[in-house]
Amino acid sequence: MYKTITELGAKEAKFLARMASGKKSGFLTRDAISFWVNKEMAWKKLRLLERKGWIKRIERGKYIIIPLEAGERRTWSEDSYLIANALIQPAILSYWTAIRHWNWTEQIPNVVYVQTTARKSKMSKHLFGVQYEIVKVNSKKIFGFVPEWRKGTKLLITDREKTLIDCADKPNYGGSIEELAKAVVEGSKEISWSRLNEYIRKFPSGAVKKRLGFLIEELASPLPAEARSILKEWRSSLTQGMSPLVPGTNTKGHYLRRWNLFVNTEI
Repeated sequence: MYKTITELGAKEAKFLARMASGKKSGFLTRDAISFWVNKEMAWKKLRLLERKGWIKRIERGKYIIIPLEAGERRTWSEDSYLIANALIQPAILSYWTAIRHWNWTEQIPNVVYVQTTARKSKMSKHLFGVQYEIVKVNSKKIFGFVPEWRKGTKLLITDREKTLIDCADKPNYGGSIEELAKAVVEGSKEISWSRLNEYIRKFPSGAVKKRLGFLIEELASPLPAEARSILKEWRSSLTQGMSPLVPGTNTKGHYLRRWNLFVNTEI
């Protein structure tokens, strides 16, 4: 979405510079009140700046700043990564968003997935034509991420190995099991097998090892000796019971004892 930047007053410029100085994706209403001192004046200025096109409210009490370097009568577009980062903290870009980030799919997702340990009253948000899905997970699942810089702001995104694990944990957030299959094919050429194994050992879900192990064995060929050894280790330590390849869908399929997996879709 594109807007036109209109002229900015001296004190308004100072306010925006102050709000942007922390290298954050946005600011809160209370920050504006602290600057303008008077609550009524703060609300007036926020409405004015939004009308001028310098800020945009993304939810109640929270705003993002349109970059100052856009200049007078310049256009700008919202960066979905920055908006995602402003919606909640901690925020880790993950699942299908991370698959796309690592160029493991030709699809362009219209959903941005954010992993967090926090909870919001609304875990889904539609802004500027983009759907944002906030996924709350157990703190034990928060690891394996790398920094990504956007317009001077540090964001976090799951690394290659953790992206595969997260999408095997929740395939519906990874686009689909087909998207995960494509990610396995492409990712197996780039990942660190030792890091993937380390992550699998600490990840609190036995189903992930079954799904990912099956997909790697079926699709990632040829496998290096290290990977074959790791898959053998996984098969020797599978949790009891059959886990579905795709959770919550087909009841038709076949059981694969090799991976304690109910294969309920074709790959």
